[in-house]
Amino acid sequence: MNNYRGIWFFGLSGVGKSYASSLIKAKRKNTVVIDGDIVREYLSYDLGYSINDRNIQIKRMYGIAKIIINSNFFPIVSSVWMNLEVSKLLKKEKINLVKIEADMEKIFKKHKTYKNRLNVVGKDISYNRFKYQKIINSRDRKFWMELKKLI
Repeated sequence: MNNYRGIWFFGLSGVGKSYASSLIKAKRKNTVVIDGDIVREYLSYDLGYSINDRNIQIKRMYGIAKIIINSNFFPIVSSVWMNLEVSKLLKKEKINLVKIEADMEKIFKKHKTYKNRLNVVGKDISYNRFKYQKIINSRDRKFWMELKKLI
């Protein structure tokens, strides 16, 4: 077991962040999943999808993760967006930042997020540079083996 106090998955829509979160939750006790879509529905419904709104969203999610850690639980967070400022806060709090990637050519064709929309990460919004661990979702056992190393 590592010395991280939480894990934060980020990556483009459709790469498997929610799936990874559910696998980790099933194998680790005392976890709470913080999914960006759920936070947006119940807490951040006042936000749009501009970079500024995305930055506010992940700061709110970071705050929720801190509350969970202070309650002696392990947060498993997933979001599309990440920035340098929050990545530094995660490092300070010992929350492992992990980017999940996948075959985006297939995802761009199939996923509704990428169809005729603006302010889409991976389409017209790019990530800044910051440090993170990367896992490729190969949609097979190898992905699970990489995830197991995180717990």
